[in-house]
Amino acid sequence: MFADDAILALTCWRENRGGGYTGMQSVSNVIQNRAKKHGTSLYQECVKPLQFSSLTAKGDPELTLWPKPDDAQWLTAQQIAAQAVDGTLADLTMGADLYYNPDTIARDSNHKNIELPDGQTIAFPGSWNPAAVTYLTTIAGHAFFREK
Repeated sequence: MFADDAILALTCWRENRGGGYTGMQSVSNVIQNRAKKHGTSLYQECVKPLQFSSLTAKGDPELTLWPKPDDAQWLTAQQIAAQAVDGTLADLTMGADLYYNPDTIARDSNHKNIELPDGQTIAFPGSWNPAAVTYLTTIAGHAFFREK
């Protein structure tokens, strides 16, 4: 469906274009995994309030950014979205349905830290319950989890 292609490409581009192909692919993987889990469309997952801040969080600076038609990262995002819609995009995230960028978490009294299996400690969202998620991997600066 065209709407799935378009919104998925925009979400991947806004969420992790700095991570290149694998960064945007991993965002798409999470959206695909959520759609499968919830029985929804890719479009529905992308536009759920406050799930992808670059699309729905008031005040997020990404909301005002639009790719230029010849932007190489935008073309890559469109390719990834087409593969996702066709069902041919491999899942790099091992089934993740959550992710975040630890570097964007404010270092204040509301944040937590978690220790990854390799011993590295990263910031963890204060509103998340560490016991309710399983860490899976880190890709292009984002930590990926599966809800238990």
